[in-house]
Amino acid sequence: MHRRRRLPPAFFCRKPGGLVAEGGGGIYVRPADRIGRGLEAVCRWLALAGGIVLAALTVMAVVSILGRWLTGKPISGDFELVQLGCAVAVSCFLPHCQMRRGHVIVDFFTHGAGPRAKALMDGIGALLLALCAALISWRLALGGMDYRATGEGTMILGVPIWWTFVPMVPAFALLALAGLYTSIRDFRGLAR
Repeated sequence: MHRRRRLPPAFFCRKPGGLVAEGGGGIYVRPADRIGRGLEAVCRWLALAGGIVLAALTVMAVVSILGRWLTGKPISGDFELVQLGCAVAVSCFLPHCQMRRGHVIVDFFTHGAGPRAKALMDGIGALLLALCAALISWRLALGGMDYRATGEGTMILGVPIWWTFVPMVPAFALLALAGLYTSIRDFRGLAR
């Protein structure tokens, strides 16, 4: 009896549907079409930008903690910057997570379902995610315009809050596109 070996998450091999990565929670098939590859590349770059923001926030928090400990003078308003930066970073990670099928899935009810039923539910879930992300992107755009019009800023540093919305709106729009792409891919898989 042949057993499939689990490989480290970074291992890639060629399969008929595209490049496949095995490891982590399951099998991820990279898109073989140009639109999917382009969308995946944009999502990956956005996630890297979110990682840079998160790394910068970490360095700032360490410097602030060391400053408080050594000199009694932390970075003023550091918690405000962490709040704004984390919102940006998380929104940047979501599209890549959707393209990689990295969201948490509770399969309590679908554990015994067949592959077609699971693909149908995955497609419906991805489509609902796309609709919700599009709605959130639209509402973030309106909210950002309102914050810009009122000129509201953070309490200590006075950083304009609308600045946070600038990267979040396209990130959620990209999440909507990623959800739409993955739902179409799931529904096409049903037809085979």
